[in-house]
Amino acid sequence: MDSSFRDSSGSADKDSADPNLVLTLVYFLTIAAILIGTAIYFFVMARITDPEVRLMELITTQREVQHLIDNLSSQFDNFLRIPMRWKAMKPYYTHHMLSWLFILALFASTVVIVVSLALNLAEVARVSTLTYVASLNALFMTRQHLYYVRRTYLTYDAEHYLVLDTTRYETFKWSVFNVVQICILIIEFLQLLSFPVRDMVDSISLANNPDEGKNSDDSGTAGFIIGIITMFANLSSQFFVIQFWFLFAVIALISLVMGVIHMHNRWRPHKPIALYWVKYLLPLANLFYLPMLVMLIGSASCVSKLGTKEFSDASSGLLRCSDSSINKPLYLALSLVAYTVGYMTLTAFVTSFDRIPIKGEIHYKSQGVAFLKNMAMLLSIDFLLVADSYGHIRSILSLIIILAMVCFNINTQPCFVVKINYWRTLGFCCILWVALIVTMLTNEDSTLQSTNVGGIAGAMVAGIVVLLVLFIIVRVVNRRYLAGSASDETNALVDGNNADIPLTQQDVQSIHSSSSSLPRPNSTTHAPISAKKSP
Repeated sequence: MDSSFRDSSGSADKDSADPNLVLTLVYFLTIAAILIGTAIYFFVMARITDPEVRLMELITTQREVQHLIDNLSSQFDNFLRIPMRWKAMKPYYTHHMLSWLFILALFASTVVIVVSLALNLAEVARVSTLTYVASLNALFMTRQHLYYVRRTYLTYDAEHYLVLDTTRYETFKWSVFNVVQICILIIEFLQLLSFPVRDMVDSISLANNPDEGKNSDDSGTAGFIIGIITMFANLSSQFFVIQFWFLFAVIALISLVMGVIHMHNRWRPHKPIALYWVKYLLPLANLFYLPMLVMLIGSASCVSKLGTKEFSDASSGLLRCSDSSINKPLYLALSLVAYTVGYMTLTAFVTSFDRIPIKGEIHYKSQGVAFLKNMAMLLSIDFLLVADSYGHIRSILSLIIILAMVCFNINTQPCFVVKINYWRTLGFCCILWVALIVTMLTNEDSTLQSTNVGGIAGAMVAGIVVLLVLFIIVRVVNRRYLAGSASDETNALVDGNNADIPLTQQDVQSIHSSSSSLPRPNSTTHAPISAKKSP
């Protein structure tokens, strides 16, 4: 076996580069390149734009960012203010009772984690970690749903949100902003696809190489490639500490900056800090949302598995944390704290930007972003925190989560551009197909032992190609049907042949009211309007 794909603490070939080191460098260089590229782009655009146009853009951006901050403040206010009395819960009894149920689960799991770590009960700590993370996500999703219900019907700008719900554009324009949005969608698709793919590769490796398990050549190579594409780094123990403290510092810095700005603007409302630059952080937040939070979940999963029967080279599927210098209670506690703060902050931030989009711009409804982001986090929790001994249940749960994403995308149309919703549904269906294959083959050792990675990859690609062809056919047929319907209506209006468009009584009353308000020449005699069809 190629030892370069084993843990870096092992005896790797000195002449070959450590893949974990390469992946670590790529991980941090990618982050640096994205940050520098974003800064250069906005700097250049600010210099080449006409000063008057630039001033108007800044005024508009400041107004939009202020609306974002108001929404962000409202979300946290709605999250923290949970009534305790039954009468005060009216009429949202279900939301508030579920919230208290998840809060109790949070407190109970926290106590159990502390006790299990003190008594060195590894299995109990692993289960309670899963309970804590799942309860936190469920609590935040419940409060967010209540926030959107209240916002749509009870806020001062409810009309603004009703307009957002009815705005639709058929297509988009090719611009730098839209290209960035498409790239983010592609990366998000690959990130979600990587969960069932990684699970399948690990299952095949474990069935074919029970002694080596997840550290076989195929599993290591696939993990390395997936880590490069998705920015989900599969780091060895010596790099786990570096990446963990980097993510912890980023989350702490974000929280510190938000707290300082909030306190300053409350202390000096007449001299607030200009926040127009916050809008430029949205693409970065959407791009790094899953990598940051998934790595924190992976860290908690990896550390919580230390000392358990399922512990296989301390791998969570994303990290190896088997270094003897790692303090399990400390790193588990910090992982959960960082995830709690990071999940709530990032989710509230990326779901608070609501504005009526410009025609041709790829933009999303905030409630759609909230649901899909939360479903993506539930998918990562399912694959990273559910025990390997429950692999079949884990696969079934992933099917349910992805199917919910497909149905929501079809029913709600979260993007204002119809074309984007269509192709995004295709992406979710492809992920659903891959997850279905994983579900069918999970725990089927005899089938997995007779199948290699290439054969299953071929089945996955073949299914994706079939789905692509079906979606293209449906798209073409639908466009021709809509074009024919539009042509028929145009001909009826131009030719005056409205035999197929009968007038209703409501139409007659509307015509009467509008015609009575128009000035009528004295020399003209008007016949009464009949509701009968034209011959």
